[in-house]
Amino acid sequence: MSLNEGQNRAPELDQTRLRLAVDEGILTDAQADRLAEFWPHAGGNRDPLEINHVDAEEVRFARGFHDVFITMGIGILLLGLVYGLQSVASAKIAAFGGAAAVWVLSEIFAKKMRLALPSFVLTVTFTPMFLVACMLGLSGPDRHGDDVLANKDSIALLLPAVVTLAGAALHYWRFKVPVGLTGVTGAGLFLVALAIDVASPGSLERNLVVFALLAGLASFATAMVFDSRDLQRMTVNSDKAFWLHLMAAPLLMHSVFQLVTGGNSVEGAGNSILVIGFFLALAFVAIVVDRRALLVSGLSYFGFAIASLMNTAEISNEASFTVTLVLLGCFILLLGSAWRSVRRLLLTPFASSALMRFVPAVG
Repeated sequence: MSLNEGQNRAPELDQTRLRLAVDEGILTDAQADRLAEFWPHAGGNRDPLEINHVDAEEVRFARGFHDVFITMGIGILLLGLVYGLQSVASAKIAAFGGAAAVWVLSEIFAKKMRLALPSFVLTVTFTPMFLVACMLGLSGPDRHGDDVLANKDSIALLLPAVVTLAGAALHYWRFKVPVGLTGVTGAGLFLVALAIDVASPGSLERNLVVFALLAGLASFATAMVFDSRDLQRMTVNSDKAFWLHLMAAPLLMHSVFQLVTGGNSVEGAGNSILVIGFFLALAFVAIVVDRRALLVSGLSYFGFAIASLMNTAEISNEASFTVTLVLLGCFILLLGSAWRSVRRLLLTPFASSALMRFVPAVG
């Protein structure tokens, strides 16, 4: 490497110090993201296959036990508050009170103190708690005067779903916690499901598997939009994409599993081979887009399919259980340790193609 080439390589940006600068108010989130996106290219243009991108697929849960300790306090406080309000008032008051408390705590720990784990837990808690509150407080009785929650009246649930979507979006806009985008997406999918059921009663129940498949594809496509904006995996866009991938994976895997097996368990060599084949296809996609999170939900189906093949071969339950766990563990370890090598093998032929604009380059 020549001297000029060495000078063109920007030194690595310290992510810890960057986040500390945000915490101290020196930089805003937007400024930190722009700096992280600009930094790798500060020294000039580089070949896409030579970019030394972050391959760890980091999940920023906590910065220390301080976060864990605060989160324990948040959980105990919310549990006591909801239980107390339900005892002295009603479930409706308890749900609204819990949602309001989550918002107040978010102002302290997500907006002001910017603690990673408390922010994550509060954001994950807000949308479902607010949905329950809206369903209890805004739906009222259904068209026949009965309990809407017991009868699952879609028309009566439309308003709570709309308010929940607005609340989830407002919470995400206010606190900018990456996992909040997944809550907004989930609330949006729930509203779409209700709208379909209202427009064509019974169609959603008859085609629930197809809807789940389309919802999974939509979540995956949204995740890829954010992934394509951060191929270096250095900004908050990467975190947003991670949680969307984690939501998309079970929707995709479960819906295809239901379609393949006809709603039955994995029985017979034919179904088992089909399930294994789809899992390997999902693994291929996960390797190409560099997202191990896509594989997590499929591991259980992969294990069941292997066990079913063992049973078909009339192997004892003990031996089948042992072989299944050993094969599953070996698969995870081998794929995990050879992840970069496999990606390089798959993506090198596409180094100059349009595909490289949407997926991380090979390090």
